[in-house]
Amino acid sequence: MENELLGIGKVAALSGLPVSALRFYDGAGVLAPSLVDPSSGYRYYEPARVAQARLVAHLRRVGLPLDDIRTVVTDPTQAGPVLAAHLGRLEAGLADARREISIVHRLLDTTETPMHRCTLPAVDLVRALREVRYAVCDDPDQPRLHGIYLDSEPGRVRVVATDRHRLATSAVVTSEPTDLHLLLPTPAVDELLDSDVSGSIEVLSGDGTVTLSGAGCTVTAEVPDVDFPSYRVLLEHGRREVPVDAAALRTDLATGTTTTLTRDDGVGYEVSLLSVGEHGVRVGPTDEPDALTVAVNRDFLLQALEAGDQLTLGLDDPITPLAIRDPARDGTSSVLMPVRLDQPA
Repeated sequence: MENELLGIGKVAALSGLPVSALRFYDGAGVLAPSLVDPSSGYRYYEPARVAQARLVAHLRRVGLPLDDIRTVVTDPTQAGPVLAAHLGRLEAGLADARREISIVHRLLDTTETPMHRCTLPAVDLVRALREVRYAVCDDPDQPRLHGIYLDSEPGRVRVVATDRHRLATSAVVTSEPTDLHLLLPTPAVDELLDSDVSGSIEVLSGDGTVTLSGAGCTVTAEVPDVDFPSYRVLLEHGRREVPVDAAALRTDLATGTTTTLTRDDGVGYEVSLLSVGEHGVRVGPTDEPDALTVAVNRDFLLQALEAGDQLTLGLDDPITPLAIRDPARDGTSSVLMPVRLDQPA
């Protein structure tokens, strides 16, 4: 039978997958050999497997995650949405790289920084700031998180806040090009939220300051010379989504069983266990065999659920961030870090 099969070296040469990769994909359950010599452990493959190996090689070159490669190989009907989602991630990554390189150029430029001016709808900016304000950090050891980050993208300005345990994002749609990449300090955020500003807000930034002016309010602040953390990779978590009735889940969280943990500073907080399965989301454990369970800070989740009434909750596995999204508003989401119940958080 071995004479009818191809050795692993031959398959490697024909497919473009190194021998080490073929061994890896065998162990990962993606590309199993047709025969393994019991004495030598040498792998043999049917000639038809070469086409599969070539497919895996191409998917590997574009960085498709292992689970997605397995899906495409075992169920080619799922290839369309899987590849489209990955292409979207690659395009977003390229956009991130362009933004970072633009920032590097600005940091290296020793000439006087030009002033940048743009106009945003007051009602949209205020709403976006209010939606993420709860996630702003007040830890004195984390000055680069003391505010809300305004981050321009094509067609919108993303509004981001994080305290390292959670991240909240919203967005303001724009009709003109913008070039905002700055941290709006917390006092300036609160001053704007407490105002009666209306109409349009003109944002003027440069020389280490930012001024936001609109009908009924003008706010000026120094822009902190800090690097806001790279956050976009977190937005890719939680792609296994289920719809959530936010009001019902808030009620279940308020009445459900919790575990009390204590932070390093001695402050206690309540942790809720969520089960996410094909029948939706429930508070507490479940007998559903394929359900995922995750422990989260209950108050953090309650705040994130204020984003809307009909949301989606996404979870990839129990140790990766939990994502809460508003499907009606692209760019509006919250990401919560899971809590380990077997050790203090």
